[in-house]
Amino acid sequence: MPRHPRLFVPGATYHVYCRVARGEFVFDDPFEAEEFVEAARREFDLDGVRVVAWCLMGNHYHLVIQTGSAPLWRSMLRVQAAVARGFNRRRGFLGRLWQSRYRARVIDSTEYFRQVVSYVHLNPVAAGIVDDPVEYPNSGHREIVGYRPPRFVDLPSVLAGFEGGSLAVARESYGAWVRAVAEAKWLDQGIGELPWWRMARDQDEIVPPGGDLDAETFDGHPFDDVPPTFTAAETLRLFEEFSGHDREDLASPLRTRRLVEGRMELTLLAVSRFGVPSCDIADLIQKHPSSMTRWLNQGLKRERMDSVFRERIDRLDRLITSAARNNESMRRVAP
Repeated sequence: MPRHPRLFVPGATYHVYCRVARGEFVFDDPFEAEEFVEAARREFDLDGVRVVAWCLMGNHYHLVIQTGSAPLWRSMLRVQAAVARGFNRRRGFLGRLWQSRYRARVIDSTEYFRQVVSYVHLNPVAAGIVDDPVEYPNSGHREIVGYRPPRFVDLPSVLAGFEGGSLAVARESYGAWVRAVAEAKWLDQGIGELPWWRMARDQDEIVPPGGDLDAETFDGHPFDDVPPTFTAAETLRLFEEFSGHDREDLASPLRTRRLVEGRMELTLLAVSRFGVPSCDIADLIQKHPSSMTRWLNQGLKRERMDSVFRERIDRLDRLITSAARNNESMRRVAP
């Protein structure tokens, strides 16, 4: 069965969660829990993602995050891939760490925002691990209430969603919501029974069904920025148009510095930014899949380390995405 398309809303707030394969309790290990936080913080910083709430249970995670301009799928792909690579390397394992791709749901009201932040931090209480969420080390609750300095939570973002014009009043409002949600009948129910998930037709759906593209998220962002769908051929064509490279040169056996750079840029954009399978790009420029993997890894590393390179990739991303979106609009109105 094909996967459902995911609508991305820049600046929206999402509840995201995923489980470890086979239900293994990976994050009961304090070191692995810390490695998850470090990997997620590193990847989110690259994409301008703000963490509003988080909780690492033994075999799954919950995140409440506010996106930047980068697609949510890209940020989560990077986080889950980084965590899986690190875990497998440390343990000498092969294969998948995660049970499936992440689940996500847009939070589109202030009430849902307050409920989901409270719910996420009450997970260890609902599971019977602790009596008070402040006793649990692997969540954002301690950071919000001031028990420890913020290390992962963006404190202004979370407290802006609660009542009050001061830090103390907002914290008091947050505490009241935590106590209220702790008494809610749905606290220990499955994900599909949570108030902000009940309208979903399946757990992959991130927006309510039917005519909701005119709706707004709870903080006023419209559901109007649907990302274009990229094919390998269109990605290559638009890359040629904006990058200064052409297909014939990219497919040639030459290995000049400029051409290697172009192949790395194309691979990084196609695979990391636009979700195009690397094998499809490899076929178009007549390169071995192992070369694509090497260029992708080099590009991801350089994107983290080289601000000038990252700015060029961001600029190409904007140009290509804008052109692809305009092309889709033309196709929709064409006779």
